[in-house]
Amino acid sequence: MKQKPANQGFTLVELMFVVAILAVLSLVAVFSYRAYLRKARTQEGIAFLMDIKMKQDTYFMTYSRYVSTTTSPDDYYPPFVSTPAEWSYGGTVWNCDAPPNQAIAGFCALGIMPTAEMTWFQYLTIGWEPGASTPDPQFIRDPTRRWWFARAKGFAGSDGRSLPFELRMTSEVNEVMELTQ
Repeated sequence: MKQKPANQGFTLVELMFVVAILAVLSLVAVFSYRAYLRKARTQEGIAFLMDIKMKQDTYFMTYSRYVSTTTSPDDYYPPFVSTPAEWSYGGTVWNCDAPPNQAIAGFCALGIMPTAEMTWFQYLTIGWEPGASTPDPQFIRDPTRRWWFARAKGFAGSDGRSLPFELRMTSEVNEVMELTQ
């Protein structure tokens, strides 16, 4: 009869190599998943800005002016978003018949309604109208032409501590630009 050798298991070194390989693979998977989530969330902002572009141009063709949701290029709506926030910030009702604030009135004038209850971004749009002041050159390079710009500010992650980034679109450029702050 043959006897089985006593060394038929894994050594401690072999097990440590397997654990190290699994740790590296899980680390790569976590970072890839986070990048995927950011890219997916960014699409919400891009789609909303593209909708603003289309609606601003349509509004201008009808009324010969653009719509503003605010007077300040830093006055976003909803006011604060670091995790998904409700569009109806602070219990505000999204009512286009009697808008509770200028932001909702502006979005309603454009015909933009939120498609979801929650958003990862803050938005604003400011447009030319007769007697409008000259916008900051970082937004509009040629203020002698009829103009509008829109901004969307979001956060890279859902932890509330990540750096904000901005998506921007103007009447002078047909692409959405991403800026990191």
